[in-house]
Amino acid sequence: MKRIEIAKKIGELKKKHGLYVLDLLREEEVLMYWRSLGVKYGLPIDALNEIVRSLLKLSRSVQIKIQSGLGLKEKAICMVGYGAMSSTLSQAFINEGYKIIITGRDVEKAHEVAKKLGVASGSIEEALTQCDVAILAIPTQAFLEGYVDTIAGFLKGKIVMDILSTKAAVFKRVEDLSERHNFNYVSTHPLFGPYTPPRGERIVLIPSKTGFAVIDYVQDLWKSIGVEPVMSTLEEHEKAMAIIQVLTHFMLFTYRDAVKSMAEELGIDVEKFATATYRDVRAVVARLEKIKSVVREIEMQNPYSHYVKTSLAAFLKERVSIDAKGD
Repeated sequence: MKRIEIAKKIGELKKKHGLYVLDLLREEEVLMYWRSLGVKYGLPIDALNEIVRSLLKLSRSVQIKIQSGLGLKEKAICMVGYGAMSSTLSQAFINEGYKIIITGRDVEKAHEVAKKLGVASGSIEEALTQCDVAILAIPTQAFLEGYVDTIAGFLKGKIVMDILSTKAAVFKRVEDLSERHNFNYVSTHPLFGPYTPPRGERIVLIPSKTGFAVIDYVQDLWKSIGVEPVMSTLEEHEKAMAIIQVLTHFMLFTYRDAVKSMAEELGIDVEKFATATYRDVRAVVARLEKIKSVVREIEMQNPYSHYVKTSLAAFLKERVSIDAKGD
């Protein structure tokens, strides 16, 4: 396919010059170009958007894989946890030929998920003894309750990653465990949810003191499934996520509640007048509602959560004042 060959060449050039694969401005230009053609020829824009976005993600994935080292797939990966994100990541690794073993506190739940994926499962001890890499796909509360402390002895000599959206409450704790129990810890944050295919997306990597020794391998591991790594520090990540996640989620849920309240008060059926932009926003809110518990956890755990919400309130008050003056 000509598009794939072009993507490979672009990927090689970006690798040569040390550039990130994802270029949002360029992708937006491409998308708007195809939208204009859709309008010109009377094509269904929503369907066209999906096709173009899918092709862009495929192109990204090809470029990312070009940058990955080879010979990684002999390594077995242990997925500790059996939620939606665990299944999504497991499937991505399975699709690329990795051996995956599912485990967790509830062996029966692990077995059920493993059966659906067509992979092995086992107790923590059984699973971890067979793996080189352990991905802790468990909620913050499990870390805070000491679950990782109880399994740390089985992690010796392994590469260990969490996938938490907010790290402040657990990073130092797991870093200390990695030093005491001799494993390499790299904290990660997939910049996509369980209902988004990972291919062509990004993941943040935050190496701990013990993680720098294996960071090249970890980068190649994620690149091999078409996910682009982005390096960060703990502080930089928490500040960024306060703006990108906490603020965005807060605004969208507030907007949802405001629309409902105002529509009821004014006696308006907003769906009757829904524009394309309104439908797009509503679709994003609907996706977030499916992971409300995760959204709430991010809001509660991020140390800059209160700052971004109070700052937003101040900005809104200022904007209302400016608009009232007609400036």
